[in-house]
Amino acid sequence: MAIPRVFISSTCYDLKYIRENLKYFIHTLGYEPVLSEEGSIFFDPRKDVTDSCLSEVPNCQLFVLIIGGRFGGEYKDTEKSITNVEYEEATRLKIPVFALVEHAVNAQYQVYLSNKENKNIDENEINYPAVDSIKIFEFIGEVRHNAVNNALVPFRDFADIESYLRKQWAGMMFSFLVNRNEDRRVADIMSEFRAMNEKIEFLSKQILKTVGPDESTLLVELYDFMLDNSAIKTLIDTGHKPDPITALKCSTLSECAKALGKEFIVTENEGYSTTSIGEIDKKHLQQMEKEFSILRRKMFNMVEAKALTVKEFIDAVEKK
Repeated sequence: MAIPRVFISSTCYDLKYIRENLKYFIHTLGYEPVLSEEGSIFFDPRKDVTDSCLSEVPNCQLFVLIIGGRFGGEYKDTEKSITNVEYEEATRLKIPVFALVEHAVNAQYQVYLSNKENKNIDENEINYPAVDSIKIFEFIGEVRHNAVNNALVPFRDFADIESYLRKQWAGMMFSFLVNRNEDRRVADIMSEFRAMNEKIEFLSKQILKTVGPDESTLLVELYDFMLDNSAIKTLIDTGHKPDPITALKCSTLSECAKALGKEFIVTENEGYSTTSIGEIDKKHLQQMEKEFSILRRKMFNMVEAKALTVKEFIDAVEKK
């Protein structure tokens, strides 16, 4: 029976105990850990050792990245570390990446960011005891600013790593069981309408059967307007199915989530923004509340531009 293979990417010597614990933990789940020092990678004598490691990344289904304070060896003629290049290969192949960074390194990364643009300070003269090279901070920045696979969670010890991976992998299993596969994870009506023009046409016809032509046209316009809004995408990502009427009725995004049947689970974990079971990071929620407020104001203007009050429009739709 095929089992998931988990590529563990990090510097070896300073994080040896972490890698050992990860290997044991992954084995207990019934998965296969892939580590360069364990002989699980085929080192082709015709290739460079680092290229052999990169060649193994496509054969794995999960990728665990651990960033510590040691930069490690550079990849061939580049200024990037081998770990950095392995990560880039995983993201290129769209392999799910679970990235963690030592707490002390992450704390000093914040200091690095605070002083990076300060022209009165020579950043090269600042001593960062937790790292042996500021290139580590550049790598962290690359992970955080990546369009995908950009969650980066601080850890103090292996217990933090184990707890995080258990929750994330359980979440992946939950998503698979509910949705059968990731491609159909967001199978709500709005996503389908945006992807397929014929479904938008279907929506228009169905609305025309139930409400007057002015209200039906406006309802379609509101649906279309909502599709690209980040606050609405947040509702979708947390398992909700938003609609214009609910958005118009609710004054806040949190109130809208509750009205749609599932309150947000607000967390303090900045490693991710949202999860499909309704979790949302506090700072992300604050930003999305602002986006939702702007969205509602524009939706109100759209309704009033049709010479309707919001109440008249909602009543007309709901009566049908």
